[in-house]
Amino acid sequence: MAKNISPFLLIVTMEECGELVQACSKVYRHRNKKRDRKLLSEEVGDVLAMMNLLCEAGLVDLDIVENKRVAREKKMKKRMKKRR
Repeated sequence: MAKNISPFLLIVTMEECGELVQACSKVYRHRNKKRDRKLLSEEVGDVLAMMNLLCEAGLVDLDIVENKRVAREKKMKKRMKKRR
């Protein structure tokens, strides 16, 4: 694990997550317009980059990340199936 935590890395990660939230909102509010989907894709890319940097910095445990990802996907697929 990381010995020195970079405030800059954490702050930029928070900002990028906020921008992803805004992009999701725009896709929903603007009824899925192409430009909003493009922005959403770009913001997902930014967040993925920050996630990779958090991993490289030793701030997150990849085993925990993977276990949580699998559980969340399973839960969401089940919920999405019910909503159809």
